[in-house]
Amino acid sequence: MLITTEDLYKNQYDYETLKTNIYVVSLLDILKTQKLTPEFCVKYILNRDFQLTIDEQEINIFTVKQYQPHILEIDLVNLQMIATNKQMRKQRIDSFQDFDVICK
Repeated sequence: MLITTEDLYKNQYDYETLKTNIYVVSLLDILKTQKLTPEFCVKYILNRDFQLTIDEQEINIFTVKQYQPHILEIDLVNLQMIATNKQMRKQRIDSFQDFDVICK
């Protein structure tokens, strides 16, 4: 199911739907409109591999906290450290399996 930016402002979506549409809608709009987990934010919102526009590349922990005040900063920092360690070991912290499906 493909969603639009307008859909984000009208509805809440499960993480699988958001992940499937990660290249279709803006990360900033997802951040502003959906209730997210720290894990989702680190894997997708703060992940440079998904930040395609200049606005998205400016997203940081403070931006996440602004729009997701229920998330603790310490959780984001801890998860980012884990993600960085995985990247250093050449392990993926994200999921690209949907990319080919979305781009077809």
